[in-house]
Amino acid sequence: MSLPPEVQYLHSQILNHLKLFFAPKVTHLFDSHLVRFLPYNDAITIKEKIIAIPYDIPISSVPVEPYKVDFSGTKLTLWNRIDRPHNLGWTAIPNELTPLWYRHKEGTLIPGWNLFGNLYKLLTFGEEAESIQRDSHGRFVAAYSQRKECGLLEVPAFNEATAVLAAGCLGLQEKGEPFLNLKDAVKAPVISLSHDCDVLYGNDFWTQAVRAFRVIEPLRRLRFPKLSNIRWIAKNAVIPRRFYFDNVTGMIDLERSFGFTSTFYLLNGTAGRFGARNGLKPIPELCKVIPLHWGKGIHYNYDTFLNSDLFASQYAELQSVINIRIISGRAHYLRFDPDKSFSFLSQFGIRVDESSGFSDFIGYRNGIAGCFQVFDRSASKTIEMWEVPMTIMDSTIVRQYGRDALKVYSAMMHHLSRIGGAMTVLFHPGAFYNPEFPEMIGIYHNILMESRRLRARSLTAAEMINQIKDSVSA
Repeated sequence: MSLPPEVQYLHSQILNHLKLFFAPKVTHLFDSHLVRFLPYNDAITIKEKIIAIPYDIPISSVPVEPYKVDFSGTKLTLWNRIDRPHNLGWTAIPNELTPLWYRHKEGTLIPGWNLFGNLYKLLTFGEEAESIQRDSHGRFVAAYSQRKECGLLEVPAFNEATAVLAAGCLGLQEKGEPFLNLKDAVKAPVISLSHDCDVLYGNDFWTQAVRAFRVIEPLRRLRFPKLSNIRWIAKNAVIPRRFYFDNVTGMIDLERSFGFTSTFYLLNGTAGRFGARNGLKPIPELCKVIPLHWGKGIHYNYDTFLNSDLFASQYAELQSVINIRIISGRAHYLRFDPDKSFSFLSQFGIRVDESSGFSDFIGYRNGIAGCFQVFDRSASKTIEMWEVPMTIMDSTIVRQYGRDALKVYSAMMHHLSRIGGAMTVLFHPGAFYNPEFPEMIGIYHNILMESRRLRARSLTAAEMINQIKDSVSA
């Protein structure tokens, strides 16, 4: 009997994830008949040494009773726990209060939480589909997320579930019961770096206007004006590239020193408050600075959102100065619609998108530290598009955690080093080294140092997907 397309989809995404972050033996075990997706009633009555994943348990609109479980030197955070099967012979592992597995005396394992429902909802933007809340830019932001209310946005739920399945497969094959440790089966974590080149000259009208406003704004509150902004106005009027375009070479040199690479998303097209402040002018020179085999992609302009004519114009203009075919992109202001944008973008040859993320909060927008194929819910099919959600944005982590930003980053990366995954980091050129924003100085360097300490592999979004595709064709 063939499985529903939704089940086939999730099975494929788990398999892709295993190929990228786990030893080949794990992928082989998962792809064998050791793991099966079944209706709940079949899962609890089958009597075989397999992992049975129920796929028809209803999913709550709000995460229910999150709980933590010790696993492989870290802690997992699960929610939507399911009850132990009422049939005789089932026991909970490690215990009834925090079940990772339910195990039958004949050897059958089922997850202790709604693994299928949770992961399918996350990858298909189910939370956004259930909400009508949008901000002034039309975005579903972290402030509207039920997971934020429950403290779950920084939980890579997909990675945790996949790690549990990997350990379950290994344990079932070797001992007849699941391991609670991955040992040497998980690969080093990935660091995936990218840069949105929104502002490359510091003398554009809007940047200077904001500085001018900062000078006089305190007067409204009967305070002294912030005269330091006059200095930045003058400096960038004389040397427009300073702290912006010039920072690109600084970031590249730093990344090279660590053996890392990155992707640069280039913004051109219509200018304006939310548009390309510097237009096409600096991009040809910028492309000469970016190393040949590093990533380059399109930063979809604000006004190209679901507008075929404007998008085609921006794409053609950018393609004319880039010496590679553009297949990667991210939306300016992260403005996209998960029901419409992916099919829209695919018409123009975009195959890798990094628009899914939050501007107001760091965390795993789709519960995954890595990449996944996009599923069209209305047509119940996978489309030819990969999403690589953005987890950390420069100013956001500093605004959210202040002096503890690096400590938080270190904890998140350590967690991925235990369960497998990719940390995606967006850093704007203007935030790399800019005395106008002293709180940002040194942050990027420290992030790269911490990533190297954990022996992270450097892969761009497109390289991650290519590795998965290469493993299929091998």
